[in-house]
Amino acid sequence: MPTQAYFDQFPPFPDDVQTAGLQRVSFAKLLSQDEAEAKTLFEACRAWGFFVLDFEGCEEGQSFLQKAEDMFELDKELNSMDVAELMNYAYKPPHSLFGYKESGNLKIEDGRPDRVEFYNVGRDDMMGVSAPLPNPPCIEKKRPALKSYMEQAQSVVRLICDTLDSQLHLPSGTLASLQPLDKPSGTALRLLRYLPQPTTDRRTSLLGHTDIGSLTILFNVTGGLQLLSPGTDPTDEANWRYVKPAPGCAIVNLGDAMVEWSAGVLRSNMHRVTFAPGAAGQVPRYSHAYLVRPEAEAPMKRLAGGDSLIPELAQGEEDNMMNAKEWEAHKAVAIRQGKDNARSRGGREIKLKGEKVAIAVSEVAA
Repeated sequence: MPTQAYFDQFPPFPDDVQTAGLQRVSFAKLLSQDEAEAKTLFEACRAWGFFVLDFEGCEEGQSFLQKAEDMFELDKELNSMDVAELMNYAYKPPHSLFGYKESGNLKIEDGRPDRVEFYNVGRDDMMGVSAPLPNPPCIEKKRPALKSYMEQAQSVVRLICDTLDSQLHLPSGTLASLQPLDKPSGTALRLLRYLPQPTTDRRTSLLGHTDIGSLTILFNVTGGLQLLSPGTDPTDEANWRYVKPAPGCAIVNLGDAMVEWSAGVLRSNMHRVTFAPGAAGQVPRYSHAYLVRPEAEAPMKRLAGGDSLIPELAQGEEDNMMNAKEWEAHKAVAIRQGKDNARSRGGREIKLKGEKVAIAVSEVAA
């Protein structure tokens, strides 16, 4: 999340709310290739599939935090526009994932309308990989800032991928090569707003889900994000835990693509957004998420073989022979048909230094 000064503009997160026990990982230590910090990241990616990435303590991290604050200001400017005007840039899934989604046009678990609006800014558009897309004037005038933010966000993604390569005993650059900056993909910066909910009708704003992509970098200041505790029933409200925002940090999570590539070693965990606890529930909630997807032609088969810790195919298993574009379309159809219900995936047992290490999870799906 942004700096302490930015946090001070909003009501604080209550001290008496139960939260998820996520690992905090130092960006500066990852840059210096600290082995203990790399192991902490790997453990977090297997246990929760989420961790808190602390950008304090180095110049590169501070630069990224400042860019993140600028994106919050853009989010506010964008959402000050009339909905009727924003609807001129409406996204049209599954044909186009970029543009504006109005509040209420998707459903939550019980069939009621959601309470989130967002705008997806396509990375291909900002980086010149695709033809320019139509965007509101406030987006267009921020093209240089958006390009700069995405370039630095991608450098953070590369660092995380390089760390996972090392921990999984993959050749250096393996994971990053599947999601480069200069190849077509569905990667986007999502600018979100959640308006305050009536005190007599507080509920889920964005339904429980896992991310279909590879990795997400989320910045938010007020609470509302909740994670499903590993190995628990999503229909039991007691199993959902808030994530407490922290100044100078982002929340990072892995998506379903990482589960595919790692044959279930890495984890993609269910999460949702509900009302912010405490006084923060009385103010609009802004957040932005850099949602990374594999490049369209990237193979989705498991990265086994050689010295990799990723298991080879067992008897009766079949590898995923689709590319990313085909796989994403296949998953979208399966979800619409009710054949691929939202659930946490990954956290498979593997052997580390001759010992079997188990992570408690609800399900492994490679």
